[in-house]
Amino acid sequence: MLAIGMALCVSAQDNMEAFRHLSIGAEAGLSGFGVELALPIQKHLVLKAGYNWMPSGDLFNTNISLDTKDLKEAQNRVETYKKALDPNFSFAHKFEDEAIINAGMHVGLSNFKAMINWYPFAYGRFYLSGGIFYTPGSNQDDSFIRLSGNTTENDWAALKELNDNDPKGSNNELALEIGGNKYAVIEKDGCGYMQADFKIDPLKYYFGLGLGRCIPNGKVGFQFEVGAMIYHNSTLYCQNQEVDLKSVGNSLGSDAEEILSYVDKYPIYPQLTLRLSFRVF
Repeated sequence: MLAIGMALCVSAQDNMEAFRHLSIGAEAGLSGFGVELALPIQKHLVLKAGYNWMPSGDLFNTNISLDTKDLKEAQNRVETYKKALDPNFSFAHKFEDEAIINAGMHVGLSNFKAMINWYPFAYGRFYLSGGIFYTPGSNQDDSFIRLSGNTTENDWAALKELNDNDPKGSNNELALEIGGNKYAVIEKDGCGYMQADFKIDPLKYYFGLGLGRCIPNGKVGFQFEVGAMIYHNSTLYCQNQEVDLKSVGNSLGSDAEEILSYVDKYPIYPQLTLRLSFRVF
């Protein structure tokens, strides 16, 4: 093993002349997919710039429960009132004691990045890497973690039917209660919709180490890298309103509670990246 390590560190690398070479890399890892350009700025240092994006899709689904006992009572009250005027009146859609939102959890972040790789051995493969990730503020999907889902068609139809017939007005709403505060469900695509976003600061720091040349000796090279993205200023929003993370409990489901608690307590996102580098010149 020692002999292999020494070979990796001292194998010949003749392409680290400052500003004389360039490569383009394609990568996949825990930050999604990405592309990057690499340029040596001296025989030990390589400057890199690139972009990463996370593919769409939910990691898993969970159920969020909404207490609808008050809505059920209001529905019974209105139905009794309406039946006194019209014995044939009956609500077509009924509330149960709770409504269920089937929500999917999506992890995302599209980042620009700027990195420097330091090769301790001028002709070796082992390197240390450091730099920054940055998510543009104008990105509309800049949540680190997003939990979103819809009510059933029955529950949303029951709410609309109740508000259309309630003589006290149309102030009834489906809402999620977190820490004594209520967050109303809104309409989207003909159903009720709820969204919770765990956001972090746009600027993140990165440290890592790896094996492989940024500028291959041949046309193609391979890199393996592990590291950590360090973030700060984490904030949870529900329906675009800030939420105290300590008050969430299992309001968003036990799985979501466990994940949100972890990422808030340990602001480190592990990284593992596999990269193919193609030498341009």
